[in-house]
Amino acid sequence: MSQLLLSALAVVCPNCDGYNPPRAEGCATCGTSFIETPAPVNASPARAAPAPSPGKPVPGVPRSPPIPARPPEAPPGLRPASRTPAPVAAAGGIPLAARPLSAPRPVAAPLPLAARPAAPPVPAAAPKPGPAPASGARPAPAASRFGLAVIAGSTRGQRFKLPVTGCSVGRTRGAILFADDTFVSAQHASFLIKDNVLHVRDESSASGVYVTIPGVETLLPLSFFSIGQRLFRFLGKLEAPPPLAGRPTVYGAPVPPGQGVFGVEEVLVGGRSGRTVVTSAPLLTLGQANCDFSYGQEEGLASRHCELSFSLAGAQLRDLSGGLGTYVRIPPGVERPLRPGDRVRMGQHIVQVELMG
Repeated sequence: MSQLLLSALAVVCPNCDGYNPPRAEGCATCGTSFIETPAPVNASPARAAPAPSPGKPVPGVPRSPPIPARPPEAPPGLRPASRTPAPVAAAGGIPLAARPLSAPRPVAAPLPLAARPAAPPVPAAAPKPGPAPASGARPAPAASRFGLAVIAGSTRGQRFKLPVTGCSVGRTRGAILFADDTFVSAQHASFLIKDNVLHVRDESSASGVYVTIPGVETLLPLSFFSIGQRLFRFLGKLEAPPPLAGRPTVYGAPVPPGQGVFGVEEVLVGGRSGRTVVTSAPLLTLGQANCDFSYGQEEGLASRHCELSFSLAGAQLRDLSGGLGTYVRIPPGVERPLRPGDRVRMGQHIVQVELMG
């Protein structure tokens, strides 16, 4: 090669393939010398080869691979596998770095949500117990099968289910109140349940407690009974006053032999006596028309509502109203048994006994 060409071409380092300026004697990158040293002539084979100077190739000796540049520092937290070049194995010529040092530890892939085991269910918290009843507080009484429906009065339409212990009715005291009924006493009546039978008792009220009769009821003298808005009192058998000695007898029609004279009077508001019928006939009738006591077109009365038949012991009251009801007053303090469908009058209010589920 001509000297002119060598002076124009760059020199490539055989060790690191680095480019150097023309006519360079050594590599500026790795320091390898480009000047070949001639082998000594007639050198004895027994003599050891002279040690090569650093960075200069020795004739007849293969050049060692170039030392790779120092790799950059790994980021914090990452550990490099090795910073020294991997030596060549004696057998097979396979670099040790190409051999796996150890089998890679398998990393389990995340399971899909459907394949993941479900977490054990958390048991539901037990319901918190309610507050303990106050000391001495009574539990609410259980309800019975009896009820009362108001069918007349200012609270008409209301229904009440009675407890098994019964209840009281009044204007200001009791479980059932008729506050605007002036004919109702403060504590008027009590409803009691005995042997699975409902009873009513008059608590010495001013106006009384009246109960419908099932068909026929025996009346004693001075007993009260009611139909519609009318109140009556059975006077019983009337006896003529005995003659006074030395005084004349009051004249009158003779009483039929074997018959008595009976009286029935109407009682007005406030307890005053109203119209009175005295008869020796065996029967007395009450109703809207053609009766001994007639009240034409009065609401709540049938044409022939009821009748009284007299006897020496008293009278028999018979209901003929067809369901409108004939009522008798019960004595104070007496417990009267009631059946489903019976009606009880207290002042202007009427309640009907019902069986409720």
